[in-house]
Amino acid sequence: MSKTTRINTEMRYINNRQQFTISDLMVEFQISRSTAARDLAVIQELGMPLISSVGPDGGFTVMRNQLLPAVQFNTEELKALFVSFMATTNQQLPFLQNRQTLTEKLLAIASQTQQDTLIDLQKLLRFENTNPLNTDILELTDVAVPQLKRLINAALINRHLQLTYVDATIEIVYVQYLAQQQAKWSLVCFSLTTDQLRTIPLRQIKAVKTMPTRLDAATMARRLQQATPKPTITLQLGPHAISQFKRLHQPDQYLQFLDPFEQSARFQTYLDLNDTAAVTAFIDWLLFLGQDVRRQQFPSKLRQLVQKRLQSWSD
Repeated sequence: MSKTTRINTEMRYINNRQQFTISDLMVEFQISRSTAARDLAVIQELGMPLISSVGPDGGFTVMRNQLLPAVQFNTEELKALFVSFMATTNQQLPFLQNRQTLTEKLLAIASQTQQDTLIDLQKLLRFENTNPLNTDILELTDVAVPQLKRLINAALINRHLQLTYVDATIEIVYVQYLAQQQAKWSLVCFSLTTDQLRTIPLRQIKAVKTMPTRLDAATMARRLQQATPKPTITLQLGPHAISQFKRLHQPDQYLQFLDPFEQSARFQTYLDLNDTAAVTAFIDWLLFLGQDVRRQQFPSKLRQLVQKRLQSWSD
């Protein structure tokens, strides 16, 4: 980090705190005491009024209502922001419905040379979701489903929510996380109504309401552990199967990598063999993974169903 960049970053670090010490700067920016002292002198010369105090609780404070220099982005930083915008088109992300406004503001603070560079960059790069017939950065309008933003804002207040579904049923849930796959969002949660783990497509949710009370963390962790079924299937995946898994898997599923290079992994899950739809979907997905899969724990009934499916194809 250059001295100029470090000092600008230090100014914003200082301005976001009511009080700080030289030791704070040393730890945060990995600099010596003498360097921190010199930086503070430069910061004061630039017009940031610092008030020092002595004693065990001493340090520096900043006079409030002082303006910092306007934010400036260098060309590399602007490239990073624009590439991020381009790479996330048609991903139904929250809080990006004003992307055009954000982009125009970024362009407004860019120099003419930087603007030309960004336009060339936009013409040069193509991402998975880029529409080749409409690649203009200023026309990106992908908007997430309305419930996504409402769910996020509600969960930031309280993870305990009351959900009303499109069929008018109501359920009380504890939000674990929101997951996106192929531009579709799901809510992974624990139902306090049925004591079950749930994965709910956002399109099924009509309304969201925060609950006035909440369970403590220990109680919630205990109920989650009790509701988590023991795995009935254990697979070991090779490189090709891992690649396929990353392309398609359920939001609440994950891999346990077995080597530092992530070329082998363990996958465990629970499957209710009495749920015909779930079993059919799992077999479809298992065959999608390909032959780079070793079965370590696999119910005999499921093995027979897989063999039957393969036999029907060969016939």
